[in-house]
Amino acid sequence: MNDMHYDLVISDFDGTLLRNDDTISPRTLAAIRDYTAAGGIFGVSTGRAFASIRQRLGELGLRGAFPVMSCQGAFSRDSQSGEVISRIAMEKSAAVEFLRRAELLGLAAQFYTDDDIFAAELSERNRLYFERNRLLPRLVENVADAAQSCESPILKVLCLLLPSDRQRVLRAMEGIEHAKVFATHSMLIEAVADKAGKGNGLVSTCERLGISIARSVALGDELNDIDMIETAGLGVAMGNAVPEVKAIADYITDDCDNDGVAKLLERILRDEL
Repeated sequence: MNDMHYDLVISDFDGTLLRNDDTISPRTLAAIRDYTAAGGIFGVSTGRAFASIRQRLGELGLRGAFPVMSCQGAFSRDSQSGEVISRIAMEKSAAVEFLRRAELLGLAAQFYTDDDIFAAELSERNRLYFERNRLLPRLVENVADAAQSCESPILKVLCLLLPSDRQRVLRAMEGIEHAKVFATHSMLIEAVADKAGKGNGLVSTCERLGISIARSVALGDELNDIDMIETAGLGVAMGNAVPEVKAIADYITDDCDNDGVAKLLERILRDEL
């Protein structure tokens, strides 16, 4: 495909590609253009819904067709055509159990299908979440009951919490069968199918594109990025990554506010990695 060592680079979005001021730097956009012009494929893997990430990438200047893995790797689509690449739905019983436990803990929760997000109410906390993600939820009386009766595949469930409650809530969510539960932010805990996750999303994307996993790169900063970073040929932690991510990475680049993604791509283009 090209003379570079890596044909595919998959980046997390928030805290990796996206800076803390909610922008992507001009240097990073230029580095992505240079990398793809040299024959590489650049893609995104995020916990966000596809509708949210597709809109944001257009706003931020990323153009063209590339793979977008959304909902923690449970759902992959082509950024331009919207063609579904892969879908790994949750067992309905697992999704409902997560939502019931969140309800017992008094936490706002929601679930995701291909094109919709369902929530029981708009509170101050989840209103900010939806505004940041440029999404309008479908409001239901009880989110767990709505999930139980939902006829569409459920891709992901999520609850919002205070940072001080993170470990307590993670313990409360232990033991849900057929589900992978993890913290994705100091105020978010999510669950997907046990066969989903960003690592399996990367494997599916490589298979579809005919690229060896050894020639792939994955970048991230949070706990939900670990399996993707461990799976890739070159696993990269951002300078702002949590310690657990840095501990398993093959390489640590600069932080998201100092062009960490751009600096990595530039090194790949110079055959330094």
